[in-house]
Parts: sequence; C-alpha cells; structure tokens
Amino acid sequence: MVKINYMVTFLLLSCSLGYSEQNKVKIVSCDDYYCTQLATGEQHKIVKQVDWALNKLTLSPDEKYVAYTTSNWLGFENEGRDVFYSKVDGSERIFLHKFEICVDTLLWESLDGRSFIFVVPKNCATGGQIQVIDWQSKNVILTCPGDSLAEIPGTDCYEVYYNGNPPWAARQRICLHDLEAIKEPDSLNMRFFIGWGNWDIYISTQRDQILRFNELTKSTREQEQALRNVMFSEQFALSKIVPNQKNNGIIFFGNDKTSGVFGVVDTENKKLLLFDKSDSLRFSDPTWSPDGRQLAMLRTSDWDRYFDFYEIDDKGEMNLIKTYRVETDSPLSDFRWSNDSKKFYYSYLFSNYQKVQVEVDLEDR
Repeated sequence: MVKINYMVTFLLLSCSLGYSEQNKVKIVSCDDYYCTQLATGEQHKIVKQVDWALNKLTLSPDEKYVAYTTSNWLGFENEGRDVFYSKVDGSERIFLHKFEICVDTLLWESLDGRSFIFVVPKNCATGGQIQVIDWQSKNVILTCPGDSLAEIPGTDCYEVYYNGNPPWAARQRICLHDLEAIKEPDSLNMRFFIGWGNWDIYISTQRDQILRFNELTKSTREQEQALRNVMFSEQFALSKIVPNQKNNGIIFFGNDKTSGVFGVVDTENKKLLLFDKSDSLRFSDPTWSPDGRQLAMLRTSDWDRYFDFYEIDDKGEMNLIKTYRVETDSPLSDFRWSNDSKKFYYSYLFSNYQKVQVEVDLEDR
C-alpha cells in the first residue's frame, strides 16, 4: 500500500525487502537480482535489480505470482519498461504490456476474484500516466494522469496525485469496485512506439518489435523518412492490426492543415503495401472490412471528399478497387462494413437533424 511522503518510503522498502501481508513469500536481493524467497527458504531469480533503470516487483495478493518490470529500449534514456508476471518460482513467465514510461511502483490488487496491476510512473520526462492492467484479459483498462497513489482508509480506493498534488481541484480516485465494472480496454491498450536510438517499431501488446525499418522492402528513402516523421508526430493517432490470419499490418497516417501522408505496412513480410503523400489531401478514418482484405480510407481536399477502397489480393499486393465521391459537406460518422465485406456504410445528419445512412456497394465497380 502507498501513503504520500513517509508511506512512499515504506512501500519502496517493502518492494526491496519483499515482506508481503501474508509474509510467506519475500522479495530479497541475491547477487545483482531480485529473487523470491519461499517459506522453505528456497530462492528463485526473477529479474536484475538494475536493467538500465531500477526494476520493480510486486506479489499477487495470494502470493502465487510476482509481477516485475524489464527494460524495453523505449522512453527517455531507455527508461521504458515491459511488465511481466511469473509464478513465484520464476516459471511460466508471461508478457503483459509495454510502456514508454519510467515505472516507480507496481501494485497488485484483487476484488471478487478479479486482479489488477497498477503501473505507477515517477516524474519522468513525458509526464505521469497511471495505467491499470486487467490481469486476466491482459488489457490496459484504465489510464489517468498521475504519478503516485494514496490509499483511502476504510475503502477500496486510491487517491491519485500528480507531482505530489491532486491533478485537479476535485481529487481523482481509482476504486477497485469501479475497475471491476470495466469490460472494455482503454483506448491506449494498443500503442505504437519507436525504439530509443533505433527505428524499430513496437506495439504495446507485443514483446518484440513488429517492424525494423532497415528490413522494409518496396520503399524509398523519402517514404521511410515520411513514415518516421508520422510515427513521431502527434497526428499519428490511429493504427490498426489487419484483422485476418494472412496479413499482419499497420495503417499509418498524419495530417496538417494542407497535406497528408498515408500508408499500410505488412509487418509479417516487412513490406510497404501502400504509400501516398500529398500536398493538398488529408487522410482519415481508415476502416477494415471484417475479412481483413479490404480497407476504406476517407480522402479530403479543399473542395471534395472521397472514399478510396483498397483490396489485398492473394499475392499480398494492395490495389485501389473503387473511389466513391461523398455528396455532402456534413460531418460523417458510423463507418462500418457489412458482414460479408461487400458493402460499406456511413452516415451524416440531414435537415431537422435526421440521420441519413449511405450504402456503397463494392461489387458495383
């Protein structure tokens, strides 16, 4: 448990010395490692104490598992951490999630059979974001600004602090009973990162990099540089894994007021499937079909809007199969495909706030 000021010191000592509430399993120092020490006195190496930065550990409430951090070549001066868990004897090591943050504290809490791992940053260069992992689903289900927690006595809640102070006038809380009600992952569950000092691309849900730029084929130096710029820009807001077994890829795009970059990378075959860079167009709202073979992308200029439809053929090539002009200036919404991937739909508001749904038949080319 964590208390502000003097209780933080107690928590860090607890992590180092390893005394749990049940006091049957301890986390101890052995050589340059953190080890678990069982009730029998048997010790098992878990992780190096310092791996570019100090690693953190926490025992599950039932003392059957231990969660720990390791370096992942991300973040400022390589302070990014991967979070794993294993049995207390060091067996069955499972990767949970990748973070581009420097971790100060791990907490493991349970309520009614559902377990949560709190990843708590310190005051690192990018600012603090406390993230909560659902241990069973391995998803990040909650993210909020903060870099320390204080247990609220008599409750299952923690008060959130940022730079030692509440982040807003009303103090934010994280409560276990609220976490139990969350069924869907947080929007940050899948994040894309670029390695520190290299151009490897990682996603937060996988341990290893999904792409090395120096292995990318069918790309020019200009395209690679544009892709890197997009990856580093704030506009790199949406990336998706192609939802089929055959192609494992990402969509990348970035825009400013007058231009845009758009492309698709097959990460399995290290291949650039599509690249489009324009000084007059902007790209948005990529939507994959249910079969993962077709992609709709909204293309906007100063005068018109179009949906471009692409298809991945049996050779893994991506081809433009249809362009559809949008006949309204109203904002668009509800982008979706039919279950058989043969039709695409979108909606807009008409007069008197009536919603109009438009159907685009992909078989009509």
